[in-house]
Order: sequence, then C-alpha cells, then structure tokens
Amino acid sequence: MRPGPSPYLVLAAAVLCVSFGSIFVRAAQAPALAVAFYRTAFASLLLLPWAARHAAGSWPALGARRWWVVLGAGLALALHFATWIASLSLTSVAASVLLVNTTPLFSLALGRLLLRERSSGLVVLGTLLALAGTAVIVQGDSAAGPAPLKGDALALAGALTLSLYHLAGRGLRDALPLSAYVLAVWSSAALALGLLAAAFGTRMLGHPPRAWLAFLALAVIPTLGGHGLVNRALRQLPAPTVGLFMLGEPIGATFLAVVFLGEVPSATTLTGGVLVLGALVLVARSER
Repeated sequence: MRPGPSPYLVLAAAVLCVSFGSIFVRAAQAPALAVAFYRTAFASLLLLPWAARHAAGSWPALGARRWWVVLGAGLALALHFATWIASLSLTSVAASVLLVNTTPLFSLALGRLLLRERSSGLVVLGTLLALAGTAVIVQGDSAAGPAPLKGDALALAGALTLSLYHLAGRGLRDALPLSAYVLAVWSSAALALGLLAAAFGTRMLGHPPRAWLAFLALAVIPTLGGHGLVNRALRQLPAPTVGLFMLGEPIGATFLAVVFLGEVPSATTLTGGVLVLGALVLVARSER
C-alpha cells in the first residue's frame, strides 16, 4: 500500500487554501453578511453527503443542553465570519488577517478568566508582544482615517468571537464525530447569519455571477479544503505544530493580496505583523 502524502505537505496545502479566503471575499464585492451566509451555507450543503450518516447516528443522542451549546458555537462562528469579512472592506488584507489570527491569545485569556487555566511566562511575554504589534498596526492605520481603524476593530472582534467558538466547541468535539460536529456548527452559523441578514435588510439575491463564484470558492477552498486538510494533519501531528504552520496564513494572504489586488502593506503593518507573529510563535511553543 502506497504511503499517503507527508503531513507537512498537507499542512502547506492547508495554509495555501485558507490564505485565499480574503482574496475571494474581496472578489465577491457583496455585503459581509451575504458573503458569510453563503460561505457557511454552501459549505454545509457540500459537506452533507459525507456527514449525514454520522449526524443521523449522533445528533439524536445529544441532550437539550448540548444543543444549546451547538447553537451558541454556531452563533459565535457566524459573528466571527461577519466581523472579519466586514473588516476586509475597511482595512488592508495584511492588517485584517494578522489581527484576526490573534485568536489564540483571546482563547488563552478566556481560559484564564472563565476556566481558571494558568498561563506560562512565554504566554505572558507573547501577549505583551502581540499587544505591541497590534498597537503598531493600529497606529499606522490611524493616519489613513477612521475606516481602517474600524476595520482593525472588526478584525479583532473576529478573533474574539472565533475564540468563543473554540471555547464552546471543546466539549462538543468529544460528544460528536468530527463531520457531524462540523455540520452542526456550520449549519447553525448559516442559520444565524440568515437571521442577521434579514434583521439588517441585507441584499441576499441579485448578485452578479462573479459574486456567486466567489461564494462557492469560499466554501470549497478555504472552508472545506483548508479546514479539512488541517483536520487531516491533526491526525498525524501535534496541535502546536499545526498551529505554528498555520501562522503562514497572514504571510500567504499578504503575498496573494500583492499579486492579485496590488495591495502592498505599509511599513507599520509589516513591523506590527512581525511582532504579532512572534507573539503567536511563543504561544504555540508554550503549548508543547
């Protein structure tokens, strides 16, 4: 039997897939809630044939309390996509992706506040570095007016809500098969985004063909492809190693933004990005 591809090659492909996410969001040129809804809805529909059997066998066994947790995790994921996608229309791809990737720091902070989990000295140092890097990015964006600052705030909100999603999903991952868990939270996120879009009067139909292709590409490449490859790599590599590899997303997204959008990051964004990435490396090493 031929051996499968190297898990490091799988991780490299995952980084490339998720790095395209911001490019497809920009290509859609549609309201953030519409982009987020179709990304999660299309991904759920495409996942359904593979997840239906596991879902049918495991979902009925979940109690009411756990279903509320599923809905909470879906809402947190919905808010993550909505805020991060909205940030991309206000600030640069580099700043948005760097700031949304501070999720591990928010997760550690929430674990300390809510679960009384202790943090190592490396985590404290990493947090300080990340704060410094964020300040540098924000200071650079402040010169461009209020819109980039709002975009930076939305990207940080995306990091916070993604950490809430991770926190809510801790117990669910053990209670459900992976595909059934992913289908539950993605479809819950799509439901929440549909309700939010209706509440805010977001235009959901009448988009040009380019937008629909971008919606589908978001569902297939960074969502199913990228996250699917990450889950495959996690079967062979420890989570901190996978986390270190995934720090390549801001670098990949910034490079793709230069190539496809002609968007060159400013010196302050690059400087802040080095500090933020250094902080995340320290945090990933502390988890070993």
